[in-house]
Amino acid sequence: MRRFLLLLTLSSTLEMHANAFSLRTTSMIGRYEPNASTSESASTSSTSLNAKKEICILGGGFGGLNAALTLSSLPWPNDDEKPTITLVDKKERFTFLPLLYELCVGDATLDEVAPTYTSLLKGTGIEFCQADVQGIDLDSDAVYLNPIGSGGQSSDTTTTQTTNKMDYDSLIVATGADINLKAIPGAEEFALPFYTLDNCLELRKRLTLLDALIEDNDFSQSDTIEVVVVGGGYSGVELALNIQERLQVGKGSGGGDQNQNQTNKKVKIKMIHRGEEVLQYATEFNRKTGVERLEKAGVEIITGTSVVEVSALEIDDKEDAMRGLNGRCQVTVENIDTKGAQTFNADILLWTAGAMATNTQQGILNSKLPRDASGRIVTGKYLRAKDCDNVFALGDCARVKQVPYGATAAVAMQQAPVAAWNVYATLTNDTNMNTDPELLPFTYLNLGEMMTLGGQDATISSMGLVEVNGTAASVLRRLIYAVRMPTAQQALTAALSSSG
Repeated sequence: MRRFLLLLTLSSTLEMHANAFSLRTTSMIGRYEPNASTSESASTSSTSLNAKKEICILGGGFGGLNAALTLSSLPWPNDDEKPTITLVDKKERFTFLPLLYELCVGDATLDEVAPTYTSLLKGTGIEFCQADVQGIDLDSDAVYLNPIGSGGQSSDTTTTQTTNKMDYDSLIVATGADINLKAIPGAEEFALPFYTLDNCLELRKRLTLLDALIEDNDFSQSDTIEVVVVGGGYSGVELALNIQERLQVGKGSGGGDQNQNQTNKKVKIKMIHRGEEVLQYATEFNRKTGVERLEKAGVEIITGTSVVEVSALEIDDKEDAMRGLNGRCQVTVENIDTKGAQTFNADILLWTAGAMATNTQQGILNSKLPRDASGRIVTGKYLRAKDCDNVFALGDCARVKQVPYGATAAVAMQQAPVAAWNVYATLTNDTNMNTDPELLPFTYLNLGEMMTLGGQDATISSMGLVEVNGTAASVLRRLIYAVRMPTAQQALTAALSSSG
């Protein structure tokens, strides 16, 4: 019966997408050492079998949010014994990452792509806490938080303004991975990553400013808008094609196969990629389609090359035309084999490639959780942290096997109900101490991948059975994402937005 219930839950959360937001971190194992004033034992909820249990979920991305919703929907013995479920995230809004491109170029709305947690959790009984994670004390079963804000209030969703300490009976860590560009001189100052809602809104602001500058008389018809995209994976290709179309045909143009000669704007986009080919992990169909679209759009692809330095422009012949546009820079790259260097100017430098993080003791790294050399929490097949009975980890911040799964939304969404079930099985088994809980192992099912290639263009490949691109794929992709939204209300919002 339990396996049947899990399969029902799992089937509602499978994600047909392998869009790689490939973020890599390398951090040493940190250790949280509480001071004398905070080294108390955990709350009474963990000392009495009859007390109401506390489940804390750190991170409100695809994995964390879906784990919380799954836990809330599972058949607890009775309402009195249903644990308090608290979702912690430092942001006010959940972000449906695969649709950030559409939000950036004006083809999707903010409510569709980034609803507030308060609206998503309405009626679920899940508490939301907007806070930064300061550390995890495994000995006391507690997390330490730095509250950011209330995150909003509704009659059906409790929004908690926490103290510094939150006790738990079970903990799910799903904080994702952070990007850090400090390893590359100048990148942190000039490059704009594209992984978060804030990144998206900043890029949208720069594009709007470019529109205004282009209309100004100081912008000559001979001037060229120069964009450099670092990273040739899914995200880099999707971003390059959407930005190229947005700059060429303008905001609200509808995209598609419009004639680029309709505008006098000149756009030059370069894609810098370390690998031998772009989209190297994509299916053959999607790789071929993506490369064809890049070539048709005039994107210059430079492979086998790394960025070694980013600096201020030495000679700026567009200073007057580009006044007020932040981030304009000079990008120095080096061929991995020949070590030959080239330098490019960039009006906008976009970063979609992974970068190494510094060894800092903060967040979940400020704990005794076992981690690998890349800073990912080491778990077993049940997604339970090694040597921790009541701590589970999933998504980009965890490593389930020796060769990690890709850092994708699809993996996190499939892990979420498995982690949720195993927490449920562990807590409901407390009354029967003579038997082990019935935990379920995680196995990833690759359902396929979808990519946006511009406003009215996309490509879809699924399990060798479905291969479609063009306008039909674009419509299908948006509909699939509407179904994949975390709640029914959000699915309706996305469906109405995509059809408008």
